[in-house]
Amino acid sequence: MKSVKRPNYNRLTIPTPAELFSPMEVYHENSKLQPSDYELFSTVNLVNTSADIRHYTTHPFVNYPGNPTIPLAANLPAHSADFETVLRARRSEHDYSGRSMAFESFSRLLILGDGIVARKTIEEGNAFSLRTAPSGGGLNPVEIYPIVMRVHGVTPGIYFFNPDQNHLEELSLGDFTADLCEATNMRDEIRKASACFALVGVMPRSSFKYGNRAYRFVLLEAGHIAQNILLSCQSMSLGGLPLGGFTDDKINGMLKLDGCTEITVYLVLVGEKGHAVV
Repeated sequence: MKSVKRPNYNRLTIPTPAELFSPMEVYHENSKLQPSDYELFSTVNLVNTSADIRHYTTHPFVNYPGNPTIPLAANLPAHSADFETVLRARRSEHDYSGRSMAFESFSRLLILGDGIVARKTIEEGNAFSLRTAPSGGGLNPVEIYPIVMRVHGVTPGIYFFNPDQNHLEELSLGDFTADLCEATNMRDEIRKASACFALVGVMPRSSFKYGNRAYRFVLLEAGHIAQNILLSCQSMSLGGLPLGGFTDDKINGMLKLDGCTEITVYLVLVGEKGHAVV
């Protein structure tokens, strides 16, 4: 039998200048952990052992005091959908019905996406908020800003999800469909979906501890939250579509973020499916 020579994917190659000095490669190199990173490890140890810093990190950072609020549905009964069936059936949805989403379904997506499901009090009395998504160092640098188009009981506009109080905080009322269409080029989907969840990284919340590595942690956490939302959509026979391609400055401007310390890293479109659910 004639043997087939397999390509050696492990061989070292000399990178081209474009590859060597690309911003992506430079960041990757600068954010690597090395055994000699004594200053970083010292900072991490200080954060992990300081009661004062733990008090700071276990309290909410972002909220909009004084803004009108909408309590989300609470004590919702658990769905009985089989997890493996949900996982196998999940697909990115592009066909939405244009009908309004039930308020209970909208609430459930936020709570299951990155809601607080328990609290754990430690020795000095600080209480950690346990969330549905894992977070590097338990710092929770990713926030959810729902942009509502059609949800029963919620006026269209931009809101902030406050998981500590389990409510929405009103930021800007109005129809932002055209803005989302311009920022994402997903016109057909945006015009018929119910809401778009903007996942926003609050960079200093992680970088004060992890330095350059924090950017990786923020992106990883956003992925965890997005998957929670997408699987929750599937469990309720709703549609979900993750969007990583969008005009950053346009979305940041809509949310009134500075685009530096607070940045939009991911969008998740949700709504009722337009085709019959089998």
